[in-house]
Amino acid sequence: MDSSYSSIENSYSSIDNLSNSTKDRRKLDISISEQLASFGRLRISALTKAAEISPLIKDVTIGPRSPLKKERIIQDTQPHSKPEKVINLLEDKLGDGDLRHSLLVKKYEAKLQETSQDLFRNLIERMMTNHAEAMDTYWKRQHDESQRKTLELRVRKLQMIKQLRESDNMSVLEEAKLDEQRCQLINRQTLENMNRILAEQNKATARFAQITDSHTKICICYNEIISIIQSDELAKDIGLKHMTSINDILSNMSDIMNLCKSGEITDKKVQQSEVLALNMTNIKEKIIIDLDTAKKEQTKRIQEEELRKKQLEETEMLKKQQEVKQTKKSGPLFYSESNYAYYLELQNYLTEYENRYKQLLEDSNLKKFKFDCQKAVNTPINALSSVSGTHMRNTLEKLAKLLRGEKVEISDSYVSASLHPQGLYYCNALLAKKIVRQGDLLVSSKPEAAFPLAALAVALWVEFPEFGRLLEAYFHKQCPYLVPMFLPQKQGQTDREFYLSRGYIYNEDNIVEKQDKFLKRISGIFRLRCAIWIAKTPSFISASNPHSLRHGWKWLASFINLKPEPDICATLLHDFFNVCGAEFYKHYGKQFTKIIKIVSTEYLAILQNIDEGGPKTRLEVFLQTVLQSGTIPPPSGLLPSNLW
Repeated sequence: MDSSYSSIENSYSSIDNLSNSTKDRRKLDISISEQLASFGRLRISALTKAAEISPLIKDVTIGPRSPLKKERIIQDTQPHSKPEKVINLLEDKLGDGDLRHSLLVKKYEAKLQETSQDLFRNLIERMMTNHAEAMDTYWKRQHDESQRKTLELRVRKLQMIKQLRESDNMSVLEEAKLDEQRCQLINRQTLENMNRILAEQNKATARFAQITDSHTKICICYNEIISIIQSDELAKDIGLKHMTSINDILSNMSDIMNLCKSGEITDKKVQQSEVLALNMTNIKEKIIIDLDTAKKEQTKRIQEEELRKKQLEETEMLKKQQEVKQTKKSGPLFYSESNYAYYLELQNYLTEYENRYKQLLEDSNLKKFKFDCQKAVNTPINALSSVSGTHMRNTLEKLAKLLRGEKVEISDSYVSASLHPQGLYYCNALLAKKIVRQGDLLVSSKPEAAFPLAALAVALWVEFPEFGRLLEAYFHKQCPYLVPMFLPQKQGQTDREFYLSRGYIYNEDNIVEKQDKFLKRISGIFRLRCAIWIAKTPSFISASNPHSLRHGWKWLASFINLKPEPDICATLLHDFFNVCGAEFYKHYGKQFTKIIKIVSTEYLAILQNIDEGGPKTRLEVFLQTVLQSGTIPPPSGLLPSNLW
């Protein structure tokens, strides 16, 4: 049995060797027949080994029919008195061997299956490779055959040509000539068709280029027209007159460009596009000419208006000068009737306006809304400075949005005055009061701060006349000398009432402010008002200052006709000449010089009798310097004309 096991192991060893040899053959690219021969040899080897061990095996050794136990009784020739021991050969000898045999068989069966799968897979791969090589060989042969036939055909043609040349048959030659002529005709027609197509394509390309050029001209002209319209209000009105024609041109040009996409371009469309471009150019030139004419007319009207105003002011000034000369005869004046009537009109308007938002003020449930509105006004005003034109413009836009009722962002939140029916009235009054209050709090200690505040106020005044009227009313209320008027103490009027009517304020202890603090506070408010008189509107606002030099001239003429008072008169006149003097001197020239001479002589002569304080001395020195130098320097902190 051990020899049978060794035979089986040898047979499977031969299978392993066969597998290894198969792997070596795979590297050498063996053929299909060699692979099949390997399978045959494997089968013969297995059968041969089985035949060798067959005589040694008498019973079934594996499977369900194999005996569980086999006994072998050996008879001995000795007497029966000593029974012999029965030896179980299958149990003692074959138990372990059968298990080992089964394991070996399973092991080599698995190896055989794996080897068979590898061989089959390699066989398929080689079959596919051989098929691909066969196809390549086939197509190569076909190609060679085609070339060979082509060469043979060419040789036959050459032979035929040679035969035709050698032949005396004229009909064959004539037929060949006709064939050649037909070929030439076909070639010529083909060439002509190609040339015609190419020429048509070139024409279409040229048409498209011309249309594109016209479209570009139209776009350029249109952009220039839009730029002109957006740059000036006059141009906007002029451009609107031509907008219908411009839209028609753009629409027609758009239709032509759509035809270009479909390829349906004709010379007529090219001419039409050129006409459209010419029309757009003519419209642009017409707008430029009309704008130039309108600007000249506007300039002429402005000059005529300024001349008329100047003449009126000069006439009024002459009247005021005559009134000054007649002051001694007519007696002292505390205010003019017209100025006092205007003051009362403004105060009545202010009272009426404050009643419009009275309900909002009294409603305790709207504390947050009122606080937000105050914050929307105070924050930009407190941060205002002349550091840059951009900063001032941003402040203007923010406050203008607030007065329009639009949303305004303040400290990561949004405020809209239109959320309450009385919100816009409230915000207008808040802003006007805040600006006047800045004259007291800021300009009194920092005079140059008056100019950015004045520029902002004028820009808002142009767009919101209601705000401007409120601003003027608050100025008169806080500083009665801007009316101008010096109200006398009436019979039965208390001192408190009298001082309040003159612009003084009382503290919590009911004590009136001291004279130096009063002069400083009133000076700040007055300097802010003077800065408004000389302020220029920014370049992006076409309208002029609604309360400019003319109103300042009127105030000066009215003020010097009133009865002079100590301290306050000299202080305000010095502030006026210091802030407005340079601009008034440039605008009014000799007339303003006459006013300065009158103040330096006749007016100061009256003050000399009632005022010996510092304000009168400063005014006297300032006027003497101006008369000696013939010039007035601009005030410190005046905004550059091109700031914004």
